[in-house]
Amino acid sequence: MILSELIKGWGLDATNRGELLIGGCNSIYLGNIYGTPLHVVNEARLRTTAESFQRTIKSKYPGKVSVHYAFKCNPVPGIVKIIKDTGIKAEVMSEFELLLALKLGYSGNEIIVNGPYKTDRLITACLENKIRFINVDSLFELDKIYSICNTLNRNVEVLLRINPDFIPSGMNNGSVAASRSGSPFGMDLKGGEVLHALERIKKMKSITFRGFHFHIGSGIRDTDDYRKALTGLKKILNDAEELGFSVDVLDIGGGLGVPNSREMTTLELLLYQAFDILHSGKLSDKKLSFASFSDSVTKGVLSLFGKKKIPELIIEPGRCITGPNQVLLLKIHQVKERKGLKKWLVADAGIGTLTMPTYYEHHEVVLCNDIRRKASEKVTITGPGCFSADVVYRNKVMPEVAAGEMLAILDSGAYFTSWESSFGFPRPAIVTVIDGRHSLLRARETFDHMVSLDTF
Repeated sequence: MILSELIKGWGLDATNRGELLIGGCNSIYLGNIYGTPLHVVNEARLRTTAESFQRTIKSKYPGKVSVHYAFKCNPVPGIVKIIKDTGIKAEVMSEFELLLALKLGYSGNEIIVNGPYKTDRLITACLENKIRFINVDSLFELDKIYSICNTLNRNVEVLLRINPDFIPSGMNNGSVAASRSGSPFGMDLKGGEVLHALERIKKMKSITFRGFHFHIGSGIRDTDDYRKALTGLKKILNDAEELGFSVDVLDIGGGLGVPNSREMTTLELLLYQAFDILHSGKLSDKKLSFASFSDSVTKGVLSLFGKKKIPELIIEPGRCITGPNQVLLLKIHQVKERKGLKKWLVADAGIGTLTMPTYYEHHEVVLCNDIRRKASEKVTITGPGCFSADVVYRNKVMPEVAAGEMLAILDSGAYFTSWESSFGFPRPAIVTVIDGRHSLLRARETFDHMVSLDTF
């Protein structure tokens, strides 16, 4: 067996021939028996990551901690079940995700409901299933929840989602979640909406305020950004106290990045989409770890509350749990070259079906057949769709690849399955691997299933 520096950071290995191993299983063998494209979940590493996240934050934060997995990141039931088995609770944003959480055995008290689009049916389901908290996104939503509570004669505990107008370092402007001008999420802190919400809640007997929530972005690499964002809440905490409220809970959302892939910056994204200049994906020298994240959050909360009783801390991780523990296998259908112009690798998946995150994120792509083969040329990896934008990467430096060989996109556990589509092709199977064994989590979609809801 050999262990290449290229794949060591992902917990992967290779055979003596250089063939990629995932969880002790040969990637080429998996692709051949299950078909490609294929999602492969490294089960042991997923469990270890989830357990490590919880253990680290609970060892650092001196108060109560609740960890809730963000379903939107990867809602595959079998994957969520693995995460649930480690003791992590649920954070959902839709009727589907709420029903999935309940179906997987989460009690209402283990679920937090988030998002800017809470329908009457979702709010009603929250009340009927006694979910723990609704994170209220707006004054409009607050009034809607209050009305439904009164109609059903139910009570509910809420957190108020704040838009703190904070942009983490290195984030591209299209993905920030806490910018006043760039994001619709949450109540405008600087514009006074949060204070107005607190004043309204004082008159709403069926609604109990328990604390605040914010989410500053996805793929955050500088963990000190969490501490900085927390410092901006000082005034609203004082305002809440003056109105007679106690802030018992602080939900800091999720968004922590992963060590070996990242979002493109705004400049990188502009250069790539406008001029086909793909950045190398080089990572910063800052060490990204659960420990540094936990230290930053703890410092931020303690600086806010001083000698006062510190709140329960809620965290909603997604990407940092599932991202590094899944691989997407593609097969190259054909190689097309125009001398002096470009070489294309035509694969069986692209943005139109499976790889939307590669539009704005850097992911390492390795050759499953021989990871030792040196990168020697720039190629454009395209998908099977009959449109020019169905691209995995343009001008990606790769080894020479032949038709029939397989590629692996690493760190594919966050949002790849969330955004996949049946655009002319069935959705792929999902398998778990552990100690050289493999098992099916989701069967490949069939053509009959693709039209099962249609009438013709």
